[in-house]
Amino acid sequence: MFISARERRILQLLLDSNEFFTVKGIAEELEVSERTVHRDLAGVEGILTEYDLKLIKKAGVGVQIDGEELKRSELITYIFDLDITEYTQQERETLILCKLLESAEPIKLVGLANDLRVTVATVSNDLNKVEEWLEKMQLSLIRRRGYGVQVEGTEALKRHAMSTLLATEFNDSDFFTLIKQSIQKKSQGTLLESASERLLGLVDRDKLLKVEKIVDEVNDELPYMIADSAYIGLIVHLTLAVERIQKGEKIEIDNDYLITLKSTKEFNFGRLIGAKLESFFRIHIPEAEIGYITMHLRGAKLRNTSDYFLEETNYPIVVKAKELIRYVEERMHAGLESNDSLLQGLVTHLGPATHRIRQNMTIHNPLLDKIKEDYSDLFDLLDGAIKEIFSNVPIPEEEVGFLVLHFGSALEGSYEKRDVSILAVCSSGIGTSKMLAARLQQELPEIHLIKSASLFDFEDEDKENYDLIVSTIPLPDYEGQYIKVDPFLTEEETHRIRSAIQRNFLTKKRKVMAEEQKVTFSSVTKDQSISWFRKAELYSKAASAILKQFRIFESTNLNVESLLEQECERLERDEVLLDSSHIVTALLEREERSGVGIPGTSLALFHTRAVGVINPVFTIVRLMKPINRKAMDGSSIEMDTILLQLAAEESSSEAIEIMSFISTLIIESEQTIALFSESDQETIELYLANKIKNHVEKQLEIKGDDYNG
Repeated sequence: MFISARERRILQLLLDSNEFFTVKGIAEELEVSERTVHRDLAGVEGILTEYDLKLIKKAGVGVQIDGEELKRSELITYIFDLDITEYTQQERETLILCKLLESAEPIKLVGLANDLRVTVATVSNDLNKVEEWLEKMQLSLIRRRGYGVQVEGTEALKRHAMSTLLATEFNDSDFFTLIKQSIQKKSQGTLLESASERLLGLVDRDKLLKVEKIVDEVNDELPYMIADSAYIGLIVHLTLAVERIQKGEKIEIDNDYLITLKSTKEFNFGRLIGAKLESFFRIHIPEAEIGYITMHLRGAKLRNTSDYFLEETNYPIVVKAKELIRYVEERMHAGLESNDSLLQGLVTHLGPATHRIRQNMTIHNPLLDKIKEDYSDLFDLLDGAIKEIFSNVPIPEEEVGFLVLHFGSALEGSYEKRDVSILAVCSSGIGTSKMLAARLQQELPEIHLIKSASLFDFEDEDKENYDLIVSTIPLPDYEGQYIKVDPFLTEEETHRIRSAIQRNFLTKKRKVMAEEQKVTFSSVTKDQSISWFRKAELYSKAASAILKQFRIFESTNLNVESLLEQECERLERDEVLLDSSHIVTALLEREERSGVGIPGTSLALFHTRAVGVINPVFTIVRLMKPINRKAMDGSSIEMDTILLQLAAEESSSEAIEIMSFISTLIIESEQTIALFSESDQETIELYLANKIKNHVEKQLEIKGDDYNG
């Protein structure tokens, strides 16, 4: 019977005690990830069956071996007599991949066999699986008698394969912890022998931590957050880049695509990262490397919905997200179209996701199997919806799984909120934590507030503001109390959370009773009141300017450039903007980059944020004859209605939020598309006035609650 080294170690731990062991405890003891332990436990169960023993698993408690003492003794004796260490097939495949990806020269099979303590035939069989994996990474495995084996492919694909190997093996929270542990072991002269440690050897540990520090400095300057898993992917990519540049390896990028990347804001941040790397490591970072850094940044960003209007690439995603919501709503008969949180979550995820997919930048979803098992119907529904709505983008199952989390969260529904606040932590702070938040609210209606936070945001949070911290990942550097749970929340975990809430409630009640003995004043300070009134003023100023200037014009002109000139000149005469020619140029440049037609409609949204716009503008021009125009998704539409949105380059966030709100109203449903396509000025004015008024009131109510919460 074959027993791997880790299986043997797990068996020894469990057989030496009658106590339960948590997976986390076993992982710490073996210095591997919890994911690895879960995989090994399947093998352990098979071994126990051979000795009529059983592995008991209790959610929230751990695992334990159950069975006759005689059988336990027999297994202990067998394990004691084993005198060699053997790797599992998966470990061997990982080790082979590590060696092949690191080596610039062919490797002999006999050398691999000796290192792995197996026969050449076994290595040859393992290479079949290795080859399949490499093909998925768009790499080739060269195998020739007398030559050996070698990976063939571009430098970019090799680096991507290394990053994928690491992402598959290690959770976000595991990665840096294990890196730091391996540095400590290295300094103590400990040999790296396990497959996990060998895998970590793909990147230079000291170098990686220095790169992390550089990226962290630039991250603070970015105008948006980076998802944690993408943040780690960027750091791994950069570390590999530094190492391989030092070895003389060069990366290539399509020149036309590089020109496109240069026009993005992220390219400047890529240059900044490159300059810091050059200075620290004393190497030259070519433009192709800056291009790849830019790709990572663009595939990593988390956006707020108020940025819809600002990003030329975002509005098509909003259109697709709306279609996706309508698709699910119609088939599940659920009220989802008015769910702003769902829309925000989808756009936040789909924007970077579609970019990643187009650039062959895969993402790992550790919850995929669990999602497919627990939400099979929703997964199948969304998989079909994605294939229909994103027909020109092959979205993989991993991404569909993340979308299931967003829809699952929305479909859980909202429940009565009371006076308990919880901080929910997950690796990215979006999909997984939203699912957890919905499950918590379903199971525990007394919860008033659930704030989602990523692993990197967690340290900046004021923990005193929350009654309880719940996390789907370990928080190794946090010394306070928290409850680690599955995103899907088991019955045992729900019980633990409810007990913690009850304890906290009693503590809070005692504090409140003590405070009531003192003279109390309003919880809203003068500065908070001033801030609220300031926001109300900015919302009102933007809304009134938009409604005051709103017009619908009809035109027989068939020249779009001329149409835009006429409208901008009118706005200049009305003193709404300065230098109309500059605004027209900005509008046409944006159209050239991404198209303006809203797919599946006769509407085109010309929009820009530019110097010279005094007040925000939304107007409509109806054409007497349709004009063929490029749509946002690359297709064409017969445009008969121009929607014009303009905002100042230095607009307040409140003004941009209202403009973004209008842009989402347009595509909210088939009815709103028809409204903006066909209705008269008075009807649309009335619709806009009521919708904007309700939106502003809702936002001010939310912000008021923030001050009182």
